[in-house]
Amino acid sequence: MDYDMSIHTNPDAQAWAKFFMESHPDCGLDEGMMIGWFANAMMAMHDHLTGQGIVVLDDGSAFCVGTVG
Repeated sequence: MDYDMSIHTNPDAQAWAKFFMESHPDCGLDEGMMIGWFANAMMAMHDHLTGQGIVVLDDGSAFCVGTVG
């Protein structure tokens, strides 16, 4: 299988999961789990780059920081 470099500019977690499953057919994971994994990683990076994210307080409670536009 030729490596499709266009995946690196694709923000779709489902496309990444499909690409991963095609590249690693014997990994033993299902595509649904991989969609969740990629979506979570993408959102974590988005939150990191935009300065948004969850703030956890000492009492265990949390809130989300972001902008309303």
